[in-house]
Amino acid sequence: MKLRNLNTSVRKLGPAIAAAALMAGGASNASAEQVSTELAFECPFPLIGDQPIRATISADIPSVASVGETIPAFTVDAITVVNDDARTGLKLVQSATLEGVATSFNSVTTPGRTVEQIVTLDIPPTPVPETSGEFNVPATGTSPEFLVTADDIGELEIRVGALRLDLIARTANGDIAPAPIGEITTDCVQLPDQNNLLQTVTVGGDVVETPRISITPEDISFGSVQAGLSAQQSVTITNTGNTGLGLSNIFIDGTDADVFTVTNQCGSSLAPEASCAVDVTFAPSTEGTRNATLTIESTDPENESVSVPLSGKGTLAPTPEISVTPESVDLGRVLSGTSATAQVTVDNNGNAALQIDSITLTGANAADFIQTNDCTTVAAGESCTIDLNYTAGAPGVSNATLVVRSNDPETAETSVSVTAESYEEPTGGSELELLLGLQGSTLINATGGTLPLNGSIATLLDIASGTFEADLEVLPTSGNFSIKLLFSKINAAANVEFEQAEVTTGTLVNGKLTANSKLYVKVPKVAIKLGWLPVRIGGGSECQTREPINIELKSVEGSNFSPATGGEVSGVYELGALENCGLLTSLLNQFMTGPGNTINLELTPQF
Repeated sequence: MKLRNLNTSVRKLGPAIAAAALMAGGASNASAEQVSTELAFECPFPLIGDQPIRATISADIPSVASVGETIPAFTVDAITVVNDDARTGLKLVQSATLEGVATSFNSVTTPGRTVEQIVTLDIPPTPVPETSGEFNVPATGTSPEFLVTADDIGELEIRVGALRLDLIARTANGDIAPAPIGEITTDCVQLPDQNNLLQTVTVGGDVVETPRISITPEDISFGSVQAGLSAQQSVTITNTGNTGLGLSNIFIDGTDADVFTVTNQCGSSLAPEASCAVDVTFAPSTEGTRNATLTIESTDPENESVSVPLSGKGTLAPTPEISVTPESVDLGRVLSGTSATAQVTVDNNGNAALQIDSITLTGANAADFIQTNDCTTVAAGESCTIDLNYTAGAPGVSNATLVVRSNDPETAETSVSVTAESYEEPTGGSELELLLGLQGSTLINATGGTLPLNGSIATLLDIASGTFEADLEVLPTSGNFSIKLLFSKINAAANVEFEQAEVTTGTLVNGKLTANSKLYVKVPKVAIKLGWLPVRIGGGSECQTREPINIELKSVEGSNFSPATGGEVSGVYELGALENCGLLTSLLNQFMTGPGNTINLELTPQF
């Protein structure tokens, strides 16, 4: 079977591209200095896998700052260098411009703290050149303000971090280019062994000895406790400052303070980086919800009094208490014919077993969703899970309600709204015609002989799904083998041909290629050397494998396959029995057939 209308003048499909960003600050234009750095990232892209990008980042950042200054926001510029493979790939899907947003996750590190900062840079519509070669994609954003405090005295380091890219490639008429290249979101990783330090700022000022209080957790919920019994939880106090933290008072007040008690061994002060525990006990005597506040007073000048909300519920008898998270599920946009899943957790916060009576899906589109669960009886303090599955059908929004019925005396029925949207990819322009040359060899395991291989593979690639069909053509070849006869070894030469039995099929997803080919192997001529004379011992026009051999080729482990640059593929196959090869067919099968044959190919785009 042959594929028709394949254009052999195909071009490379390169990586999608991106811009990089960074955060930084400057006390004033007068004191700022121009700084710049270049960093390399690796970004996973659909279809073509991990790809490198290179970004140059520039900003005006002061080298000196003082305690109490607010470093104002200012403009940050980034320029990404896009290679020719990427340009060619964008042109293959008729891209005329590239635009989007780059989000940089960066850090400001000082002797006393680390501040994570997020910077968003806009990538304006940038023309994709018609001519070959690299081109630049600019991006511009604004850094957030940064207040310099006494914790920052010393050296303040500004470092560029990870990168998330939200990109849109558009055609000349403004339409989004075919999926999956048209709209891309990718999380890029900074390559190792790079200096990502953009600027070091010397922060001056007097070191102030300041205690700092930190409380965990910030609130306590005891859940349900049977009247006459009690439950205990702890709050940890930590001094994160640089001098001793005085603890002047720890107490409970509020409407229901009488059912909560507090004990501690914190003493009157905590050294820097030291911690202590405050134990709170809830002991209800009647049923009902109870609330109070744990208050901790200290010498922290910014937080002299810290409050921790307390809550609990008294019950007359052991009672289950259901809690379902999340309260709603949005499975997002799902391509028609594919599926999306989510999970809902059912917790028992009570002190008696929670009996799940039923779990159902209701609503206008309930049939679009499937739920499975392991929820029957949930012990106190334990949980179970509900798995939701949505298979997208016709385009549109599907809404349903997940209803959980239980023996919770106060909440017998709990509902979770569920929604999803099915969509279809545009039908036009999502196929690419590729012609790849192949070169390599195959090792015949039975005799250790190697056959050189050359040819081509004409491919029709659906870039939305990553699937392809192809015509595989392998040119006739020949090789030398050794045949063992009794106690001697005879050298033989064989001509070998390959005939495609079925269209080659496969996938190219995230830079990983898999191809399945079914071929007849033909042996038109086999000869041995007796002295200096070649003597034909078999073969013929009908000498071939009885059944097609199946060869599965995959990208070489650790490599990345791209239609723009090609790549290496390899596989292992079994060569089946030959037939119609003359009187010595059985002899030919001894040195030609069997398992463990290997094949290694280099696929290269042809122009």
